[in-house]
Amino acid sequence: MKKWIVWGIIILLVFGLIGMVSAQEKEPQYGGTLIHGSAGDASRLDPADVTDGISISMTDNIFEGLVRYKAGTTEVEPALAESWEISPDGLTFTFHLRKGVKFHDGTDFNADAVVYSLKRQFDPNHPFFNNGEWAYWQWMFTDVKDVVKVDDYTAQIILNNPNATIMTSLAMFTASMVSPAACEKYGADFFKNPVGTGPFKFVEWVKDDHLTLEANLDYWGGRPYVDKLIFRSIPDPSVRLIELEKGTIDSMEYPTADDLERIKNNPNLYIQEAPGLNVGYLAMNMGEDTPGFEKPFGDVRVRQAIAHAINKPEIVEYLYKGTAVPA
Repeated sequence: MKKWIVWGIIILLVFGLIGMVSAQEKEPQYGGTLIHGSAGDASRLDPADVTDGISISMTDNIFEGLVRYKAGTTEVEPALAESWEISPDGLTFTFHLRKGVKFHDGTDFNADAVVYSLKRQFDPNHPFFNNGEWAYWQWMFTDVKDVVKVDDYTAQIILNNPNATIMTSLAMFTASMVSPAACEKYGADFFKNPVGTGPFKFVEWVKDDHLTLEANLDYWGGRPYVDKLIFRSIPDPSVRLIELEKGTIDSMEYPTADDLERIKNNPNLYIQEAPGLNVGYLAMNMGEDTPGFEKPFGDVRVRQAIAHAINKPEIVEYLYKGTAVPA
């Protein structure tokens, strides 16, 4: 019997058919279409110019960077860069690029693309600089002085100061490689026509309805299992679950805590749970940038009293149904 998967965390569907057939039942097969019920739609499809999780989960299938996180860890491993060296003073990072990789538009991935992809986010003289806000670059890569081409398949990132976090930052979505040719072709509309080197190619985006991707058969890491990947925008979690139960979608994310028992009691559904990085918090206005609001939260004793008054275990038990961890 076919088993559907309910995802409790944002998913990256580059792994193929596990959303359609339980990995415990049999080996995945190539082919088919996977339809994922997303909690919403992407805001943009430029990985360097998004900050929301839904956009990131979609663009991560189209784009990739020089390095990436090893699955399930925070350890950095090679991606579009096969290897790298760091100078003794910690200021120069030299990347040796993977050869033979092409963007989805058929153009070559090379050092020119690395320079273009990164400098567009911080160089005011770059022709693409004004087409994005580059929010993550502004606080993750402030130590970057320059990005230069050494030869066709060697690029360097030069820092103003040593930065121990630069490699983990480069594994983030914001440092993904984009096709310079596509950026020049589409200009400010590149975010509607994304072109990367990832396992899936962009096909169609109907805002607030669906995003369609197709397998990159020439992907350097091996072609994806599914031929086509569709993200359907279904904001209501209850509706997503109904669609899953009817079989009109193959997977979903973010079920409500109230629906967990219903899901677990359905033999046709499989739920994957894992600790997330989402943190729920209560923000207090202390008046630092809003004069007149200094009281009462400007007093640390008031904030401490509120913190002590919040019954976190009860919130976890009754609101999150045991699926959260007190911070």
